[in-house]
This record gives sequence, structure tokens and C-alpha cells, in this order.
Amino acid sequence: MLKDELQEYIGEGHIKDQVSLKPYSTFKMGGPAEYYYEAETEKGFVNAIKAAHHLHIPCRVLGGASNIVIHDDGIKGLVIRNMTSEKYIISQKDDGVRMHISSGYSMTRLAKETAAEGLEGFEHHLGLPGTLGGALFMNSKWVGKEESYYVGDCLERAEVISPLGVSKIVEKDYFQFGYDYSYIQKTGEYIVWTEYVLQKADASHLIQQGIEALEYRKKTQPFGVSTSGCFFKNVDGQSAGKMIDDLGLKGYKIGGAYVSDIHANFILNDGSATTQDVQQLIDYVKNRVKETYNVVLEQEVSIL
Repeated sequence: MLKDELQEYIGEGHIKDQVSLKPYSTFKMGGPAEYYYEAETEKGFVNAIKAAHHLHIPCRVLGGASNIVIHDDGIKGLVIRNMTSEKYIISQKDDGVRMHISSGYSMTRLAKETAAEGLEGFEHHLGLPGTLGGALFMNSKWVGKEESYYVGDCLERAEVISPLGVSKIVEKDYFQFGYDYSYIQKTGEYIVWTEYVLQKADASHLIQQGIEALEYRKKTQPFGVSTSGCFFKNVDGQSAGKMIDDLGLKGYKIGGAYVSDIHANFILNDGSATTQDVQQLIDYVKNRVKETYNVVLEQEVSIL
């Protein structure tokens, strides 16, 4: 059996089959993983990717599953849930530290811990769902009144591994960070670990910055509900959310999927949404924006 072959690479008892992915998705929707593995160490994470390649089976990595919608049919092949959580200081100087952080580290936990430690760089991302690897994949950002703060800003280097199981250490420039973009979106590589250079600062100030960012998120975005974040990218400086809002689509619903009443670029699940509901709503919103503004919206959230 394929399950037994996977366990020869990964370890006896570590592979489960037909595991529902719904609880692990922030959209709270999705069918089962054919095979499922929780990678708690960086070595285990790498071994699992290599195992999938050697056995010629599809492989999908999930972090916080906060920027995806999982299909009702589930995911074929091996689903690796990246739960790696190493974080330690490699070296330090008077003004800052070099830190090793696993790609599976929770962004909100990272923001809390580094702020409390007086290390500047992640505090504005408090409340961001998902993991560091996913945030770097999207180059997630926090837009303040005067400045924007990207997850990739303080990155120094990282180890990446391809779906073929080939790993390498790359410098920050390799990622070609841009708006909602990193180069690994093209290569299909996964991040194993990162090295960040964080500056020392007053902990109380950093904690306050994080609290303010979180409070702003709560006021301007749906919070504590089933969603996958902003569904569409802004286009040439035009806000996707404003275009959708101006079309009067807040609250528009198809089946169990609906446009948020708080922020029109968020699609929510009322608990009964199906893949068909979500896809039809996405298509409807895209068509209305195209007809009215002659703008083609590009999805930020993928349906797997």
C-alpha cells in the first residue's frame, strides 16, 4: 500500500488517510486529504516532500491554510501540514539579532513574542492568520497611515525546497518580493526555514504598535469568522474592495458564500458553503467588475 511506502520514508504511524481538512482551513470548508502528515520538525518536513517525489505522488503543503479554499472533493496525494516551530537567536550585536525561524511558525505568535522580546520587525503583523512560510509566499503586508510593512522586509536568507526534493539556501533577493508576490509563486518551492535580522527596540512601544495594528484590523475587516482574507488583488492602484463595494455587492450571497458587510474584498462562509457556491460568487463579482469598470480582477485566494 502507498500509505505503508510513505511510512517507510516518514516513520511508522505518522501517515493518516482520509483526514478531513475542514478544521484546518480558516474558511472552514474542504474535503479529505488522501494522505495526511503533520510535520513538526524541519527534517520531517523535508523528508516528507522528498518521499512524495520519490513515490511519484502529488504533494501539497498547508501552513495556516488562511489564503486558500479547499475543494469539497478534498486533495489527492500527500498533504503536509507544516507545524515546524523552531525559533532561536543565531548571533547578536548591540543593536540587533540574527534569528532562525521555521516556516511553520505562527505569524501572530511570532509578532507577540518578538515584540515582547524588544525585537522590531513583526509587530505590525499581529493578528495575521497563517504561518511565516505562507506570509512570505504572498509577501503579506500591513499598510499603515504613512508606511507599509511587509513580512519580507527583514528577511536575510532562507532554505527552500522544490517539489522534486531539491533544497538550496537563497538570499532575500531571490524572492523578488513585490505586491502580493514572491518568486516562489512561480517556482513552486517551499520555504523550510528563514534567517531574519531584527533590530532591538523598546518592547512596550512594539507591543503597543501590535495592539494598534490588531485593533485597526478588527475595525476594518471581518474578524472571528470563516474567511480566507482578501479574495482579489488591487489593480493598478484601484482598490478591488472599493469597486466591489461601489457596486453594492456587500452582503450579496450565493448559497452559503457571501460578500462581507464590513469589507467587500472578503468572501465569507456561513457554515454551509460549497465549492460551487464560492466559485459562482467569485465569477459573479468578477463579471460585474469587468462589465462596470473594464477591470479584470485577479484572485489572491486559490481554490485547491
